[in-house]
Amino acid sequence: MSNFDTEKNVHVIVHGQKELFETVKSRLGDIGLKTEKLVLADMNKPGNEGDYVAMLWPPMAPTEIILSQIIDFNGTNGRGMGVWATVNQKELQRIPLN
Repeated sequence: MSNFDTEKNVHVIVHGQKELFETVKSRLGDIGLKTEKLVLADMNKPGNEGDYVAMLWPPMAPTEIILSQIIDFNGTNGRGMGVWATVNQKELQRIPLN
C-alpha cells in the first residue's frame, strides 16, 4: 500500500496526448492510487490544496510521470499554463511510463 491519501483527486496532465491517459491510470493504480480518482486536468480550474498532480514528462516524448501534491495557489513563477501557473506543487515521486 502507498503512503498516499487515496481519497484525494489526481489531476492528470497529458500535454494533449489523451491516448496516454489509460497508461497513466494503470501506472498510478500500480502504486496504490484509486483509478476512479484520476481526472484529466482542466486548464480553467486547478484542483484543491492537497490534491495530487500527475504530469507526463517531458511533454513531447514522455518517459515518466511526475507525481506531485498541490501545496497552495500563491505561485508567481509562471510554470504551467492557464490556472496551473499559480499552483505551487511539491514533487513526491517519479514513475517510469512503461
